[in-house]
Amino acid sequence: MRIRKISFMLGIVALVMSSCASLYDHYTYTETISTKVQALSLMNQSDEAYATHEASVIALQNQLQKMLMYEEGKSKNDITIQMWKILNNEEKLIGSYLSLWEEKGTLSRIFINEATPQIEEAFDILIAYEEKKDKKTEAAVIGFINSIKK
Repeated sequence: MRIRKISFMLGIVALVMSSCASLYDHYTYTETISTKVQALSLMNQSDEAYATHEASVIALQNQLQKMLMYEEGKSKNDITIQMWKILNNEEKLIGSYLSLWEEKGTLSRIFINEATPQIEEAFDILIAYEEKKDKKTEAAVIGFINSIKK
């Protein structure tokens, strides 16, 4: 009877420890998806006047910054941090897109259609990495980061 109790307690401790050791972060995963949807939705409206959507642009920029700050607060998270830094950079991807929209006032549908897949890919790679955290998705993120840094 005593051995069963000890075995049961060890099983519970092992279960708790293994669940805590998981690399999967549900908050990051869901917020990354939410940020992607927010970004793509806003991009789809960028053929309209920037001034009309300025509050939404600021909300997206705040969301991007929030995610970067959240990820910087976690340890052993360099790859994800690098990706969020790229997404926050005003000279790359969504950051440069929003700056261009502000500068031009409106963007052409052709430009929107060309830029959308690139930005969508960045989010998709990050979402896949957050979901699986395996070597394949890690390599995809690193490859994407390296291609953007060039």
